[in-house]
Amino acid sequence: MKNPAALILPCTQTSPRSRALSRRRFVASALTSLTCAPSLLRAATIPPLPNAQLLIGGTLHSIPGQFGELATNALTHGLGLNLPIQLSPDIGLDGVKVANEFDSNVAADGQTALVVPGSAFIAAQTGDPRTHYDFTRWIPLLVAHTASVVVTRTDTHQDFAHRLRSFFHGRSLKLAVSRPTGNELSALLGLTLLDLHPTPVSGFATAQDALQALNAGLVDAVQILPTRGDAPLLETLKNLPEGVAPLYHTGDLSGTPLNDIPNFLEVSEQMRRRPPEGQLFAAWQAVSAGICTPFAVALPMLTPPPLVEHWRNACAEAVDDDDMRHWAETYYFSLATGENAAPFFSRIRPTPESQLALRRWIAINTPRWRLGQETRL
Repeated sequence: MKNPAALILPCTQTSPRSRALSRRRFVASALTSLTCAPSLLRAATIPPLPNAQLLIGGTLHSIPGQFGELATNALTHGLGLNLPIQLSPDIGLDGVKVANEFDSNVAADGQTALVVPGSAFIAAQTGDPRTHYDFTRWIPLLVAHTASVVVTRTDTHQDFAHRLRSFFHGRSLKLAVSRPTGNELSALLGLTLLDLHPTPVSGFATAQDALQALNAGLVDAVQILPTRGDAPLLETLKNLPEGVAPLYHTGDLSGTPLNDIPNFLEVSEQMRRRPPEGQLFAAWQAVSAGICTPFAVALPMLTPPPLVEHWRNACAEAVDDDDMRHWAETYYFSLATGENAAPFFSRIRPTPESQLALRRWIAINTPRWRLGQETRL
């Protein structure tokens, strides 16, 4: 009988197949470890952001500035910064100057995000000569959206839209604006599409100033837009002068006490017996989307995807902050982050055809506005 010990292979000897199995187990184990720790993978691909900052299109008292101050702690934590994120406000109120700087001087290294008001989108849509940026190339991180309401004087509140048309039959409706192509452009174009032939009356910087003029009979219509730190929308509409009522709203009022106000399409069908159509209506949709955007947060084009995701997670953390939620609810702002922000951002982008129609309409009517004449299609 053979020695049993001779049948036992030495422990230091392994077959080629055993060595192959060992290598496979090692690789499988390493991949499992990486899968179980995705944060380690992200940390390896995200460079530090020692100079992270927010370029703010407005002062710290503006809506973008208020957002920046409320979001500071959450963004600092979400981005893993050692020092609070820097806020770089601007004295301009419409965000054009900061948007130009962002588009031309900011590198796509994830160090800088832009907080810009909707007026910067309107300036680009209308071909404002100051604009040298293309917001369609920006990467949206967060988009705020709200609603606007156009209120008018009328002789009665019954069957409002029909009586409004007869009330202004034969004369132009005077619309209070800061300037014709400013934040009230949505109302100016919308009332034109309703065949009310509005005449813009310039010089009203705030809703309060415009409502005082409405009460004094100096103007006939005002657009209420809670994006400049004015009183909340509900409070403003509760205190309208006698004989003044909402005509229509744009944006989203669902879930608010104001959801009984008809939207633009409903009023258009009542007054014109047909839905609006054509390139000017498409332009109005893009303009209204911009008007109803209190602010948007964006990164430059070509920012690496891991950094984009890093910022999006930080913005989502900021939106979940209790103070941020209270502030947004006060002004009826809805805040969309990540993939949910993209649809709202895309609505602001006009098609080339509708943008051309809008600019042609502005060019035709600008001489009329300077002479105090009514707007024409």
